[in-house]
Amino acid sequence: MMAQTYGEWRDTCIALHMTTQMMGKVKLEMAAPQPEWSQVVLDVFPTGFTTGYLAHGSGGLQIDLDVTDAQVRALNTEGAAAAFPLRECLSVSDCYDRFVDLLENVGHPCPIYPVPQEMFTDEPFYHLDEPLAFDDLRAQAYFDQCLFARDALLEFSAPWRGKKTPPSLYWGTFDMTCVLFSGEPCPFDSEASLVERVALDEQLVEFGFWPGDETYDRAAFFVMAYPFLENSAGEVPVDGACFDASRAQYLLPLEDVLRARNPHAAVVRFCREAFARIAEQQRWSHLAWLTKPLITQ
Repeated sequence: MMAQTYGEWRDTCIALHMTTQMMGKVKLEMAAPQPEWSQVVLDVFPTGFTTGYLAHGSGGLQIDLDVTDAQVRALNTEGAAAAFPLRECLSVSDCYDRFVDLLENVGHPCPIYPVPQEMFTDEPFYHLDEPLAFDDLRAQAYFDQCLFARDALLEFSAPWRGKKTPPSLYWGTFDMTCVLFSGEPCPFDSEASLVERVALDEQLVEFGFWPGDETYDRAAFFVMAYPFLENSAGEVPVDGACFDASRAQYLLPLEDVLRARNPHAAVVRFCREAFARIAEQQRWSHLAWLTKPLITQ
C-alpha cells in the first residue's frame, strides 16, 4: 500500500468522489431517514463501493462503483443490469449524464439533487465540464487505503456497546469513517443547515480516514469530537499524531502510519488513545459499561 498526496491524484479523486455523491444522493431519495444520515452512507465490497439493496417502486436495485474495473454498475431485482466505464467519462457532467441513463436502463429513474455537497464547488454536476484524467492505479491505491482503514476502524469500534455507525464511506467528505455516540442529546445550532442539524444532534466522536483535498494535501486518519474540541484534549502518544486546532481534530498522516512497525496497530492505538482523552475531557457518562469487554467464550 502506498501513500499519495491529493495533488498527485486530484482528477481521479474528483471522478470517484463525484460518482459516490451521485450514488449517495440516490440513497437519500430512496432510503427511509435514519438519525445522523446513517441511511445514506456507502458500504464496501471486495473491489469497490456499493449502495447495497434499495427498495424502489415494485422492486429495487443496487448501484456499485467497481474501483478495480473502473465501472459503475446497476442491477435490479428482475436481473436487468447496466454499466458504464468511469475511465471513459470526459468530465463530471459526462459521468452524470451516463449515471442518469444507467438508472433509466434498469427501470429505476430517480431525480436527485444535482449539486455536490461539502465539496469545493456548488455548481451542478451537469455544469462541471472540466476535463478529468482517470488513473486506474491511483484509484486502486485509494481503495486499498480505504479497505485498510476499514479493517483498523472496525477492530477499534467493534467492542463498543453503545450506538455506533460502522466504518462506512461518507460521500459528502469522501472519508471512511465510524462514529461512536454517548447517548447524550446535543442539538446543533437551530440556524444551521439541515445537513449539520441532522448530523450533529448527539454527543459523538468520529474516527476516519480521509484522502485530503484542496486545503490539506495529505491523506490522514482523524479523530473529531462533537461538541467540537476548542483545544487539545491531551497528547496522543503515536508517532506522527498531532492536534490540528484549525480543524478541531486529531490527525495522523498516512505516511506516518505506514512507517510504523505495525501500521494496523498504530491506527487502532491512535483511535483508542484519542478517544480516551476526549471522553475524559468531555465527561462521557456510562463509559465503564460502554467499554466493558465483551463475553467471547
